[in-house]
Amino acid sequence: MQTNIVIIGGGGAGMCAALEANARGLSCVLLEADDKLGGSTALSSGVYYAAGTAIQRANGITTDTPDAMYEYIMTLNQWALRPEIIRLLCDRAADGLDFLIAKGVSFPDDHLVGGGRNRVARGHSCSGEGGSIAAVLADRVRETDVVVRLNTRVDGLIVENDRVVGARAADNEFRGDAVIVTTGGFGNNKEMRARLYPSVAQHGDKTWAVHEPAPYILGDGILMAERIGAAITGHDTGLPLPTAGFKHNVEGVLPPWIMLVNVEGRRFMAETSPFSVSGYLINAQTGSKSYAIFDETTLKEVSDDLDYLDPLKQRMSVPSWHQKSIREEVARGVVKQADTIEELARQAGIKPAALAEQVRRYNADFDQGRDAQFNKNSGHHAIRVPPFYAVEVRASMIGLTAAGLDIDNRARVLDADGRVIPGLYAGGETLGCVIGNRYSAGGISIANAVVFGRRAGECASEDVLEHGARALCVPASA
Repeated sequence: MQTNIVIIGGGGAGMCAALEANARGLSCVLLEADDKLGGSTALSSGVYYAAGTAIQRANGITTDTPDAMYEYIMTLNQWALRPEIIRLLCDRAADGLDFLIAKGVSFPDDHLVGGGRNRVARGHSCSGEGGSIAAVLADRVRETDVVVRLNTRVDGLIVENDRVVGARAADNEFRGDAVIVTTGGFGNNKEMRARLYPSVAQHGDKTWAVHEPAPYILGDGILMAERIGAAITGHDTGLPLPTAGFKHNVEGVLPPWIMLVNVEGRRFMAETSPFSVSGYLINAQTGSKSYAIFDETTLKEVSDDLDYLDPLKQRMSVPSWHQKSIREEVARGVVKQADTIEELARQAGIKPAALAEQVRRYNADFDQGRDAQFNKNSGHHAIRVPPFYAVEVRASMIGLTAAGLDIDNRARVLDADGRVIPGLYAGGETLGCVIGNRYSAGGISIANAVVFGRRAGECASEDVLEHGARALCVPASA
């Protein structure tokens, strides 16, 4: 098959790329390995991160700007990210939100939320979670003449005369003037996790990704581009989320009523820390694990309140940390239970004297009405009434992977020497140059998909219209 633009991956980034190419009058084919469009976008919380938006202004936030968003992300990552890439993300995020709204996605004014370490409300929650974003984009794609091929898993790129000119899927070839890779991350690929995300892969069989229901989040695009010389950047980055590991439930947010300690028996964070913080802190502890400590009174009186699970206003109640589930795990021997703190510590492998002292201090703070150690802002409950409980908590759930392809500011894929690979573009979670060492906030991954998916479609189209198959190998700065 011959077309102008070949797009590999039909998630949010791929559909945005297809819509941009189609709007410029170019023919394109969208190849998706699964039996439906949507990818990890369809499984997301449906939050979009942007600054300087009309929805912010409707909520009285009139001074937030792309400049402030840029400074926040760059400072958070200690300026280890490439300014040209983050500048593009921040400058185009608000326009990307308007793009989704114009296509038919609903973002209610009262669904604006804060996120990450910055409490400025930049998280725009849509109606219906990420599935609604994916569904709207899929509907818009179907209204165009974009050719969609489902159940088509690409296994390699076609390179001729040092230029990418298409993709192979089994015995089929799809040739074009440009190829855009938007296959997502590699959360479901055990081997790639071990190589590119070892800090989470270290948890072995306890490691899993929230992308499990999307079976082709396997890093295909990263691997096929790497085979032709593409650079891989962002090693060991992504979003590690805390989990009790009872089941593969997408929880991510710890219950505020626990006291979290490391194996030394010491607290190391506020238990109400954002999900974009807690996983990194847990992985930094001895053995990359921690323990949630609480008593019988808390289990009976507080644990069935699941309101804390909805920080993004998307009704994400997941039955992991409620009384029935915990008692089932006690019976299985997964959750430790004891009549004294010292015995609980011995069962869990925590230093007994240190845990006893930490509980004493935690209870004293409770009596004073203030968490003097970590300023936990809610959910402080004393640990006094036996039996006492300990739940092992690891940051072994992958919210997203952030190692991947490197691009320039025109979404052109770069090789190991920093040169543009002619004919090859990329966007979304396939990229390794956007998220950085610290996940910025809820919604940054959807913003990445939309901004860089659109950018890839836009720039690939412009280059095809200007140069066609005659585009030359040029420096990344060109």
